[in-house]
Amino acid sequence: SQAACAGVVIFSDDFNSTAQSLNQAAFANWDVTQGSVDVIGDGGPYAFLPVGNGNYVDLNGSTGQPGQLTTKMIFAAGTYTVTFDLAGSQGGAGSVDNTPKTTQIAFSIGGMTQSLTLDPLAGLAPYSFTFTTTDSGHLSFTDLSGGNGNVGNLLDNVSVSAVPEPSTWAMMILGFLGIGVIGYRRRLRGEAFRIA
Repeated sequence: SQAACAGVVIFSDDFNSTAQSLNQAAFANWDVTQGSVDVIGDGGPYAFLPVGNGNYVDLNGSTGQPGQLTTKMIFAAGTYTVTFDLAGSQGGAGSVDNTPKTTQIAFSIGGMTQSLTLDPLAGLAPYSFTFTTTDSGHLSFTDLSGGNGNVGNLLDNVSVSAVPEPSTWAMMILGFLGIGVIGYRRRLRGEAFRIA
């Protein structure tokens, strides 16, 4: 993964406010734009990860068609850091699709696409990528075919930060310097009045 750049978080979702359900289609921040996805997690019958992770999305729902989850939010052209937690399918934790297969995921924003290949038993781990896009668009996560029929990679804690352009950083630094100079001049004036 690439180093994350400082920025302002403009989108985040940990899926804990989405009801657990197989083939879940009702998300506040997302649309299922291909196949199906499941929302599973703590307290449910398909808690494939250790307790304490809350809800997360199985990107290959229970229809045998790998899913795609796409933000309702559209991101303008610019530079963004996308962070998320991702785990392998866990082979359905032994209860579904008993022969775990290697799983692939693609994620894209504004026409820029990146893919990852995970061992099916890979635990939940953080990923961070910085993209510069010239087109506006949605952020999407797509489970690619070739994995298990009903269990895909597990996605959680998605956030998108807008990374200021270098010219924006320069303007901010100049602004802070200007504030510092004004404060310094006021302090000098205050000392001149005390001497008199």
